[in-house]
Amino acid sequence: MSSDKYIHENVENKIYSYWEEKNLFKPKSNKKQFSIVIPPPNVTGSLHMGHALNNSIQDLLTRYHRMNNFETLWQPGTDHAGIATQALVEKKLKAEGIDKNDLGREKFIEKVWEWKGQYGDIIINQLKKLGCSCDWSRNAFTMDENLSKSVLKVFVEMYKKGLIYKSKKLVNWDTVLKTAISDLEVDQREVNSKLYHINYPIEGTDKFITIATTRPETMLGDTAIAVNPSDERYKSLVKKNVIIPIVNRKIKIIEDEYADPEQGTGAVKITPAHDFNDYEVGERNNLEIINIFTPDGKINENAPKNYIGLDRFEARKRILKELSDKNLLVKEEKIKNKVPYGDRSNSIIEPYLTEQWFADAKKLSIKAKDIVNNKTTNFFPANWTKTYFQWMDNIEPWCISRQLWWGHQIPAWYGPDREIFVDETEEGAKKKAKEHYKKDVELIRDPDVLDTWFSSGLWPFATLGWPEKNDFLDKFYPTSVLVTGFDIIFFWVARMMMFGMEFQNKEPFKNIYVHALVRDEKGQKMSKSKGNVIDPLELIEKYSADALRFTLLSMASPGRDVKLSEDRVKGYRNFLNKIWNANNLLIQNDCKFENIKKA
Repeated sequence: MSSDKYIHENVENKIYSYWEEKNLFKPKSNKKQFSIVIPPPNVTGSLHMGHALNNSIQDLLTRYHRMNNFETLWQPGTDHAGIATQALVEKKLKAEGIDKNDLGREKFIEKVWEWKGQYGDIIINQLKKLGCSCDWSRNAFTMDENLSKSVLKVFVEMYKKGLIYKSKKLVNWDTVLKTAISDLEVDQREVNSKLYHINYPIEGTDKFITIATTRPETMLGDTAIAVNPSDERYKSLVKKNVIIPIVNRKIKIIEDEYADPEQGTGAVKITPAHDFNDYEVGERNNLEIINIFTPDGKINENAPKNYIGLDRFEARKRILKELSDKNLLVKEEKIKNKVPYGDRSNSIIEPYLTEQWFADAKKLSIKAKDIVNNKTTNFFPANWTKTYFQWMDNIEPWCISRQLWWGHQIPAWYGPDREIFVDETEEGAKKKAKEHYKKDVELIRDPDVLDTWFSSGLWPFATLGWPEKNDFLDKFYPTSVLVTGFDIIFFWVARMMMFGMEFQNKEPFKNIYVHALVRDEKGQKMSKSKGNVIDPLELIEKYSADALRFTLLSMASPGRDVKLSEDRVKGYRNFLNKIWNANNLLIQNDCKFENIKKA
């Protein structure tokens, strides 16, 4: 007879090792198939409560279908997490007194692979500790050779179709990481701020037009003042010139619907290179575009000499002082407004004009919307369908390039005159260049890498061996269900649907189960700053993986957040103890089940 108490330390690791040794997680041939891909956690990450809920649900579905004789694949893997991993390794090297720029690109990437070899399996081992029954023999990584091959093929094919192009556009720029980031990686935070009312002198008069701005430093790049065509206050000033204070450059007063008579003074300074709305006004009115920032957020040579090299916020202070000294600062008004922060660097994001690679997300979204409209793919709960369409119906071009070293380097090479040659290999690019120039020329590869979400968007079919044809791809694509949190519907789910339809002409999954958030017992979102984070590994150590999984699954009703407390987990540990003792009773009485027939 076993112990009269369920002692998980003596049981869980032993059972899990047995499962792995006997290859019980691998698909067993059958006519019916069930497949599911794990949302790949960042290779830099460690198990948090969201992972615990997400993977417990996946494990439940996988084990249920496995027990019902489905040929079952739960595909595991991790994401290379471009920005997060590069930042982490840079920080580690800096602590050792090494600058990545001194190392150079190739040696730095070697250091990242060294780090990955040492620490990259931490999250995988933690998932095993949770009891996840993935087919670990197929563990994938978004920088694996076969996945990299699929990324290059997709980029080249999309470029040939005109779905990928290079363009100079305004992007969200992280001045700390010195890279473009997507709208989805920008955290709009409400902060206490100030609205500055500034007088711009009207040329040839002793009069002024007053504008209001929260970012006075951008006035160095102003190219117009806009007023609304219906605003009678400014009718007589339209087409007149004003002088930008400090810069002493002439710009025109123009009419544009963007200027709101009810906001501020009704007159808006237009800086096309540093504001998304201003950029559109500039496009409509054929305005000059003047960039005043360096990639690290300092003032560049387009500004007056005494401002060049200043940090943007130091420049703001000096501009305000100079405006005040010249009696051009009318007033400062305390306000609350939304300010964009980078979710990785925690720094204020600047709209910044750069040349980047873009994917035509609007064209890619057409088929991805169709499969939801015609119920080929369904969201559960169904209300997430509305959220999906809110984004997909208003989708913008997707900036897919990042100014990093770690990641899939863009397969594009430039000739002497900047002609672009896109190919999966350098040899192929050189061949195309020779055909173009009628001679051998030196090519320089684009230094940028692809957005991490580009490669993870290929996850449901690239992990199955695509672009090579094989039995796994035929059997397990489309996958049966995707289990995910609502926060990555746009980051990841929509992109898998776009790529799946474009390259497989089939939906990547039949169903999308969107689970809730795990909150603390008071219903508050867990955060380190609040000090209410519950570590799943601590609960597993204390009460068992079974108790934690049982707790999360019992509370995971669709549409309702999980309010988790340690007492709940303790209660389910006690319940498991009862099951354990019931099993002891059966063993003690030598109960046999071989001849039991189904009722």
